Amino acid sequence: MGEVRIQEGIFQAYPGFRRGIVFATNIRNQGASEDLEAMLKEAVDRAGESPIDLKSDPRILAWTDAHRLFGSNPNKYPPAHAALLKRVQKGGVQIPLINKVVAIMNYNSIIDATPVGGDDVDRAGDILTLRYATGNEGFSPLGAPDSREHPQSGEVIYVVEDSGEVMCRRWNWRNGHVTRITEETTRIIMNIDGLGEDNEKRTLMTRDRVAKMLRDYCSAEISTGLLSPAQPSLTFPF
Repeated sequence: MGEVRIQEGIFQAYPGFRRGIVFATNIRNQGASEDLEAMLKEAVDRAGESPIDLKSDPRILAWTDAHRLFGSNPNKYPPAHAALLKRVQKGGVQIPLINKVVAIMNYNSIIDATPVGGDDVDRAGDILTLRYATGNEGFSPLGAPDSREHPQSGEVIYVVEDSGEVMCRRWNWRNGHVTRITEETTRIIMNIDGLGEDNEKRTLMTRDRVAKMLRDYCSAEISTGLLSPAQPSLTFPF
């Protein structure tokens, strides 16, 4: 049995932070889904037609402020959901359906303007932690398996403790290649992160939609949880 957890120092610096967790197993991630593809296209088109102000929307500002607090420049290293929204709000943009799970992540990130990410548990390890980096951990960016780098000391990272493999740098800026979700993935942990006003309510809403979509489109077996100061860790249910 593995464990997903958040370092105490993260909650000390960000007491309002909540991380919704979706554990999913027996996922069928092969092939396409016309319904899911249509939903993603509609979300992208809607974002282009009715863009939000990325400099003033509180759902984005909460994260740019959080990044500055741990010393990262959100203009140079924007949170992934902000970068995705900036891309689709240009209009006339198409987001390819890489696989069904990734499409579900992108769809929910766009419609809720919130960070949604996930990792292949079988490519990761037993203890997965959101914590401050020492700088000794290793990272290969998504799509660049031969590239190797280290996070900065004090950077917020999501890391496999037994190997030191970073799954995501700068909290939610860039995913790693090693634990990427592919069509062969059968077990994942999805993270839905919330900061700002009504963040717990919004986090739970997105988490539960993600869980339902994984059931509906990937025939996954699901359980959910919420990481908070009162519950900083959860045990894998598989």
